[in-house]
Amino acid sequence: MSGRIVRIADAVAKAYAAGAVAGVVGLMALAGAAWAASTITVDQKNLKFSVKELRIAKGDSVEFTNSDDTQHNITITGQGFTANSGLQRPGQPFRAPFVKAGAYKVSCGIHPNMRMTVIVE
Repeated sequence: MSGRIVRIADAVAKAYAAGAVAGVVGLMALAGAAWAASTITVDQKNLKFSVKELRIAKGDSVEFTNSDDTQHNITITGQGFTANSGLQRPGQPFRAPFVKAGAYKVSCGIHPNMRMTVIVE
């Protein structure tokens, strides 16, 4: 991603030097999109998370989608942060933002073998 940011910054500088104000505004919007937070989906199916470990950027959110035929109860702990989905019915999503770097443990309070780790960089 840093290479992309450098290319965007170079393009902004060139457009500015050429007096292309509209180009600068457009490129600044593109640069903002490059830094925008993302939402990553983790599926719950067959009493498992779709991944054991997930690496995301600070500011990203994870949406946990319940694709099982049973209820789940997502609990997230780490870096002074705790979140709980409450009873999550089949088909119901639960979204959690991750704003601080570090490792977070994710588990299901109903199904103790459902565990994963989110690493925020």
